[in-house]
Amino acid sequence: MTSVLLHHFDASPFSEKIRLLLGYRDLAWGSVCIPRMMPKPHFTALTGGYRKTPALQIGRDIYCDTALIVRVIEKLSGAPSLVPSYQAASVRALEEMGDRLFLAAIPIIFRPEGRAALVDQIGEEGLARFQADRAGLFSGGNLSRPDDQFSRAVWAPTLEALEAQLAHQPFVLGEHPTLADFSLYHPIWYVRNNPGVRDVVEDYPALMAWFKRLQAFGHGRRHEMSEAQAHDVAASCDHWQPLEGEFDQSLGLAEGAAVTLQAVDYGVDQVQGRLVHVSQEVLTLERDATFEGRTLGSVRLHFPRDGFALSPA
Repeated sequence: MTSVLLHHFDASPFSEKIRLLLGYRDLAWGSVCIPRMMPKPHFTALTGGYRKTPALQIGRDIYCDTALIVRVIEKLSGAPSLVPSYQAASVRALEEMGDRLFLAAIPIIFRPEGRAALVDQIGEEGLARFQADRAGLFSGGNLSRPDDQFSRAVWAPTLEALEAQLAHQPFVLGEHPTLADFSLYHPIWYVRNNPGVRDVVEDYPALMAWFKRLQAFGHGRRHEMSEAQAHDVAASCDHWQPLEGEFDQSLGLAEGAAVTLQAVDYGVDQVQGRLVHVSQEVLTLERDATFEGRTLGSVRLHFPRDGFALSPA
């Protein structure tokens, strides 16, 4: 299988979703640990300014956003899809539930007990930097930073619904895991990973049994790589990953056009490049990457269409 590199940090919940999927598929992967907060100079040299964690690198192709990354891993693994056709609508709906659950988890982490645990981990100064960084992440998009009122309205009712469903089956949609399980796992992992607020998920026995079944998949065959080594991989690669589908002309943009792309919800930093491909599901740009005066060559950035806006530069 083509070697994959995951740019991530250990405390990242969305990275945990991908790490668990790599474990479920028993894949070997390069672990490229990046900073938890901006600046991320090695990372953004490859991504053109996109800052969200994680990103997946294959040679000089960079895949951004977990919605796309999970589908890339599925194709590379060659295993049956985690989105069976007869459950596709249910999986998509539960993915969105997972996104809401993650947003509901954020205020929980910053409750007094959770905040105290964060101070133990990164110190008062580190926590102040972290909060300022995340405030910037939620600036400018169409999604506001969630508050405790939202959290209380979403968190417990969602966990109660999952508890009732999982009392009768090992995974969310039946006897076998689907992408829905991975999408719901990481917000719960995020809260359980903070010892100050871990108890808010402990009173759901069926949910915790499900959580442990997923946790047992592990993280696959991980080997550490530096950010400089990831740059070397991009600079030395002489081919692209294949593109899928016909070029979609509906956006009125031609191949090679100078374009700007950004997320619409949060983390809306703009990326500029040359348009390579537009399929029904994926937007692909090409740009020239440099780092501290070193030319890394052209890289291609791939984003899901859903959740990203593309416009002429």
